[in-house]
Amino acid sequence: MSALAKLLWHRGDMVMGSDAVESDNTRELQQMGIKIYLGHKSENIQQQKIDRLVINGAIADDNPELLQARLSGIKIVYRENILASLSRHYQQVIAIAGCHGKSSSTAMVGDIFQAAGRYPTVHNGVKNNLRIGGKKYFITEACEFRKSFLKLKPKIALITNVDADHLDCYRGIDEIKKCFAKFANKSDIVIKNASDDNSLSLHGKQRTITFGLNCGDVHAKHLRVLPDQTFEFDIILNSQVFGTYYQIPRFRLPVHGLHNVINALGAIACGLICGVNLSAMQQALANYQGIARRFQTFTKLGKTPVILDYAHHPNEIKTTIQTAQALYPKYLLVFQPHTYTRTLSLWDDFVSVLGQVKNLVLYKTYAARGKVIVGGRALDLSRRLKAKYVANTQTLLQFLKDQSVNYDAIILCGAGDVVSGDFLLTR
Repeated sequence: MSALAKLLWHRGDMVMGSDAVESDNTRELQQMGIKIYLGHKSENIQQQKIDRLVINGAIADDNPELLQARLSGIKIVYRENILASLSRHYQQVIAIAGCHGKSSSTAMVGDIFQAAGRYPTVHNGVKNNLRIGGKKYFITEACEFRKSFLKLKPKIALITNVDADHLDCYRGIDEIKKCFAKFANKSDIVIKNASDDNSLSLHGKQRTITFGLNCGDVHAKHLRVLPDQTFEFDIILNSQVFGTYYQIPRFRLPVHGLHNVINALGAIACGLICGVNLSAMQQALANYQGIARRFQTFTKLGKTPVILDYAHHPNEIKTTIQTAQALYPKYLLVFQPHTYTRTLSLWDDFVSVLGQVKNLVLYKTYAARGKVIVGGRALDLSRRLKAKYVANTQTLLQFLKDQSVNYDAIILCGAGDVVSGDFLLTR
């Protein structure tokens, strides 16, 4: 939402907004000169002349600003419609979708195009979420929540994977797969993950390209894990797609996690389709430093690093655990569930994955758009796993201070407020 506000501001629109609490995003918008209200109140709408109210899927029907806008006859527009409208001002739209990895992949594609001198405009769902560029390439993260990405009409769709998620607005994996199939079919070219079974049925209108760790039109060979647990690899290209079969050495990726190698392969495939030279891609990935809250070392408590990771789905948490195990002999994982419905719908998976963690703390659920559901709370999960439960940041901070000397790393994991790390900076 803040990135869209910036885009509208840069093209000359008058923009203002509100958020529940102050954050880096609200402060950045204020520094640009955008009026920001803290707290959602009907007066925020009453006090200004407003043509339209832009909301996202997290806004509840009883939100006071939404109710006031309806009462005042103000046009209400969903975020995805604004994104689609803005995207039509660019010659080529590259949309990166998927249930996991789309933010990182969007950042990688943006860096590759920037290194090649393509001057892209890049819209992402993370900190530093907008890069203003030219009018040829619009590279955007495309979200599947409430089927919002179906509003886009991309030239190229890069799909990282398809998984069971957002089961509060999908009936199950079959409906999710059908929705991604519609998204793919709206795109001229689809780049899909050959390692992901749920992605294999997706096809573009003109071409479909595959990538993967060990298979696909673009895949890795001679993968080497370096002493710091980052990666080097060659890539192999399919001769039927790229004209000749050849091996390209040597890509360096200085971030942790094998999943990031897969993200990089998808980004490389996108660059190749658009004619980006290989040296630019090698340079971009060698300089890639990751994005905020993706296994990001945020601060230290004493000598112990505190790592933020946005993983909030069981499969994402599994990846976080694998990365942590490769780096740290002994770590503490603090997990904050994101929405009661997700916890309930994926309960068995959460129990299975988190049950592997020896040192685990559950922090209160980040409700986001949902009402409390007994049985789907972090408290319920902690009781099932016999793990420590913490209900506020003050208690959590004191606990982490006391325990930090016992661990090689502390990992804050989830998609809620605790993963911003802000409470650590008040110490």
